[in-house]
Amino acid sequence: MSQQRFGQRIVVSMRRALAIALIASALGAGLAAAASALGSPDRPDIGFTAGTPADVRALAERTWVHFVDVFPARRDCLEPVTVRGAWELPDRGAYEEGLVSIRIPGTAPNLEATLVHEFAHHLEATCPEHTQLRASFLRSQGLPPNTPWFEGSSWSSIPSERLAESMTVAILGRRPWHIAVRVDPAVLGQIRRWGLGH
Repeated sequence: MSQQRFGQRIVVSMRRALAIALIASALGAGLAAAASALGSPDRPDIGFTAGTPADVRALAERTWVHFVDVFPARRDCLEPVTVRGAWELPDRGAYEEGLVSIRIPGTAPNLEATLVHEFAHHLEATCPEHTQLRASFLRSQGLPPNTPWFEGSSWSSIPSERLAESMTVAILGRRPWHIAVRVDPAVLGQIRRWGLGH
């Protein structure tokens, strides 16, 4: 092979290599953008039980992304969650050991608020750092530090439920019509600061 043809082959090979590198770079950027749009790879997973309708799944996924993103400093301690759409349920929602059940059908804003409330219970169940927020929450409510967290004379007086309702307002930026407790504006800031690690 002549030196000239050998040189041309090298040039062609280099052009191909450059083209492949540019394509790979563009694909990588595209995949990174897609991953960014879907969310951070370190966000805990959300799963669904069989039979949960597609529209409920989509709403729950968006709500979970928003919920987790309000607590960037707490992602490491927050565990994956599973959502179940329940056609029959005594209450709007329920939480038990990593499973969030929501009563369907319902309007999107109501289901979203219920999801956030139950995600808040998931956070308190799986994130040990939640005890820091409990202590400051009890102080802000004028309650003694040894107040039982899961007890009260009524549902609306149970500290766990009151904080979950406050988290709903803090995360959604609105007060859903069915919230049954008074939400102190100072607590909203407290929740957001704790989520940021302050």
